[in-house]
Amino acid sequence: ESFLDDKGRDWFRRDDGRQYFKFPPELIAELADTENLLGLMYDEAEHMQSTSDPERAERHGIAGLGRPFMYDPAGDVLTDAADGLAEAAADARRVYEDTGLSLYTEHVFPIMFHPFARAGYVAAPKILKESWSPIVIAQAMGTAIQYDTELWITPDLWFPGTYPGHSVEEYRSALLLAYHMGADCIYTENLAFDHNNQGIGSLILYDDDRYEVTPYGEVTKWFIHDYVPAHPRHYSFRELKPRIAIIRQEDGCYGQATGWLPDTLFGHPEWQSTLETEAWFKLWHLLSLGVVPADTLSWHAGSMARRSYQVFAPLDGVVVFDHHVRKKHFAEADLIILTGIGVSEATLADVAERVREGAVCIGMHALLPESVQAETGENGSFEDGAGRWIATTDFLAPHVRQAIIPFLPQHDRIRYRFGDHEVHIRPIDDDLDRLEASVHRD
Repeated sequence: ESFLDDKGRDWFRRDDGRQYFKFPPELIAELADTENLLGLMYDEAEHMQSTSDPERAERHGIAGLGRPFMYDPAGDVLTDAADGLAEAAADARRVYEDTGLSLYTEHVFPIMFHPFARAGYVAAPKILKESWSPIVIAQAMGTAIQYDTELWITPDLWFPGTYPGHSVEEYRSALLLAYHMGADCIYTENLAFDHNNQGIGSLILYDDDRYEVTPYGEVTKWFIHDYVPAHPRHYSFRELKPRIAIIRQEDGCYGQATGWLPDTLFGHPEWQSTLETEAWFKLWHLLSLGVVPADTLSWHAGSMARRSYQVFAPLDGVVVFDHHVRKKHFAEADLIILTGIGVSEATLADVAERVREGAVCIGMHALLPESVQAETGENGSFEDGAGRWIATTDFLAPHVRQAIIPFLPQHDRIRYRFGDHEVHIRPIDDDLDRLEASVHRD
């Protein structure tokens, strides 16, 4: 809720009513002089932003939950929220400018990567845990490319109420997936936590001034000392050539309408999920050949709350950008998909140019240029130059399913192209939690 230091300064409660941690100036200066400190991490920042709910705060007796996080959405409209969060997060970061310290956010839900990156943070996805690892990596890659940040990925061994909640094989597969998607940094959350003193540990188990390496730690040792040296990576995620570019204005929706957390987009008590914010669930369902369900993206909600975990979901060159992306980032995409609650005029003009050059654009009808809407109607198509527009009110409509067939993945393959390297990630012996990777060069 709060912490007052000996000078009467609260490290959590901001004077304007927001609630987020901030070091006092003299300690920031001390941290800046610390030789081996890379920066500061806001853990699950998108979770805090989404769930600042007074009723939940009262129910759990945690007053801090009732105050907005970095962004106070009061008085705004949802279509302004992504830019509002980016501005507020940039304001929170300014006290660390000129210190040499980087700021990071860690995301447990598959949302809000782009606004934090736009504000100058490195937005790191938690894979494993309760998210579809390929989906959050596709979002994080697009974020890092668009806003020119590093790509950090953290395998997290939690699964609802259980630690470690993922098998050693799932963890090994997560390391391979993060590595071959081009991550600059891979780190495991966390090093030595022993939940309820079970004697299991994380990567190491520490007891009485001694430690032993756990089976998860042995996998980490193998990955660092054996796998990476034997499989040097001659490409970067920055060389990604997306086949499918999803353009979506962040709206904070991951499926919470059917989950246990409040359906308060960006933490606003009056902003609930809608057909527009939930449309991309159906899109991922389609692009993954039905592997990802059509009602949520998180194991905390909907039909996934009753399912066991699964690492693998097929995708073919899918990357996610936000509503400010420019053509240079999707100039080679064969398929562009517009979803969500808005797209900037500049981005839409770039999409139109790419369509005329030969790309297919499938978009929610309300997001298409007015001139295109007049040609397509709500659920039609329109030839434009060498390309085509396809309008829809439902990504699972028959005409969309038919149009997207040439862009669908093989059922047993995650495939991405980075420069002249093509990465394939496949299940071993049809085990969807035991993956192998291969790299092919033109």
